[in-house]
Amino acid sequence: MKEMKDLVYSRELRLGEILTIGFRLFLENIRTILLGMLVICLPMSILLNLIQNRMVDTNTLMNTILEARAMVSDEEFMQAFRRMLTENFMLVAVSVFLEPIFTIAVAKGVKRRLENRPVSPGKMFGDALLLEGRIVAVGFVYAVLVFLGSMILIPGIIMAVNWCFYIYCIGICDRKGMDALRHSRDLVHGRWWKTLGFLAVLFFTSVFWNYLLQFLFLPFGDSFIVNILYTTATYLTNGFIVCATTVLFLNRESGLFGMADLEEKEQVPTEEEELPKEDENKSE
Repeated sequence: MKEMKDLVYSRELRLGEILTIGFRLFLENIRTILLGMLVICLPMSILLNLIQNRMVDTNTLMNTILEARAMVSDEEFMQAFRRMLTENFMLVAVSVFLEPIFTIAVAKGVKRRLENRPVSPGKMFGDALLLEGRIVAVGFVYAVLVFLGSMILIPGIIMAVNWCFYIYCIGICDRKGMDALRHSRDLVHGRWWKTLGFLAVLFFTSVFWNYLLQFLFLPFGDSFIVNILYTTATYLTNGFIVCATTVLFLNRESGLFGMADLEEKEQVPTEEEELPKEDENKSE
């Protein structure tokens, strides 16, 4: 583990190195990931599937209304439209406000594993939950700005890449408010295309493994319970993505600040703190 830590904190890693180290840390951190899938991702999967089922009904209703527009009052149309907006907001809220708890807990575990420090999965999730207020505040700004930017497409992509580390800035660096978004942008600055390439590789890796999961779940048919179990299982893939992204994040951080500022160490008394003790011994 020491070799991996020295590598991550010493120089800029290549893509293959990031994925390799990320996978090793994924295996080392599997207990934290599985606990997160049980206590965080399973309830989220239930909520997501409930929302998605309602969205199917709402979309069917909206299509029916649009086809028979002249036969529907403006009030009925606005009610259906508001319901559609509410359900879309709820879907985004789960991803932006709840999923980061899983991400931060796994990222904290990865950092501690990398530094050969003891990892308590329960404590990792407890610490992540304490950051929920900050996650909601920054996540709301992130979601609104990326949504507005995505209406023109290119600005949305630029912002999404620039701010791809904001959750890690909150969870690992204890950044607050807009400082988390600014710090993420600083880590991407000068490496925007490399960051986009890294995110693209993770995206296609996720798609590939999720297709395999879909194939494994095919014999069980299409039901509410099966869909919940499948959605929960996809967070295993997400666990690897978080591990690899944490490695990249720590590597970028070390490039800005150096290893000493990143590694958590036990507090050692300073010379000023030791001097009074020496004086007391002399007086005795």
